Amino acid sequence: MRRTLAPVAIGAFAAVGLLASSPTFGRSGRSEPREVAYVTNFGGDTVSVLDVSDRKVIGQIKTGKQPHGVAFSPDGKIVAVSNEGDSTLLSVVNAANMTVERTLSVARSPNQLSFSKNGTLLFIPSNAEHVLEVVSTRDWTIQKRIPVGRNPHVVLVSPDGSSFYVTSEGENKIVVIDGATLTPRAEIPTFGWPRIPTITKDGKTIFLTIRWLNGLIKIDTEKLKAVDWIELPRSSRFAVDGAASHGVTLAPDERSLYLTSQLADNVSVIDPATKEIRSGIAVGSNPNWVEFSADGKLGVVSNTGSNTASVVDTSPAKSLAFSRLARVRSG
Repeated sequence: MRRTLAPVAIGAFAAVGLLASSPTFGRSGRSEPREVAYVTNFGGDTVSVLDVSDRKVIGQIKTGKQPHGVAFSPDGKIVAVSNEGDSTLLSVVNAANMTVERTLSVARSPNQLSFSKNGTLLFIPSNAEHVLEVVSTRDWTIQKRIPVGRNPHVVLVSPDGSSFYVTSEGENKIVVIDGATLTPRAEIPTFGWPRIPTITKDGKTIFLTIRWLNGLIKIDTEKLKAVDWIELPRSSRFAVDGAASHGVTLAPDERSLYLTSQLADNVSVIDPATKEIRSGIAVGSNPNWVEFSADGKLGVVSNTGSNTASVVDTSPAKSLAFSRLARVRSG
């Protein structure tokens, strides 16, 4: 099935957050659930809201300068957006009305953020100040600043909330934070500039993209080390500025890994057990981030090179549909 989606402006480092069952009001006037994706427009200072099922842009939220990361609270009521260009955090308290209701000053160059499992804390890596800020969502005050090495980029909370992992780009490592004490307890060397991690439901394995590698590495979180890697086929294009693979996510059933290639402008579907590359899905230029719905049937890929978003339909058939969108201006 070929999906279409209205054009949406996307800038560099465009993150995608996918929210299931966001309430909205249909023609009947009753509250009806729908699945929406929030895509940060780094070059346009906005977040685009996409109705994934209908493939339509249903809103544009004006944020701060250069929005980078986006995260949903566990109850789906709050959308947090980090604005790298002016060091502010904007939170949409009610995701249904798509309105910025609070702006919070945080450390410089906030990157990809995440909520705690119970939603009471928000973790924000500061790429410029080399700390992880911990914000209470009860009163929106900064509770703690945790040193995590140079240039932290992404924070990933473990499925049980007992640990969270912070990628330190400047020191080629992942810092493991204890979820109870909020203190660093270990480090995992990544042998390269760590980019985007995804984790299995049992919390034992992280798949991580690293700069220059057109593929990913596999990390054992109990052994605290890389134990394997998966490499995509060699491309005729050179990884300028280290742009090779970036976004990666596990399907909800954990039978497939979806890995973007900025060299091939596609998303590879990989068997995480056998490392077999089952298929490739052509998307837009420079695919940056990929997220899937809770049931794994639909996904959204942000394409920063073509300022577009692609919808991926993961039907039972081997061929997976996509839509390439027309180029539009950011801002």
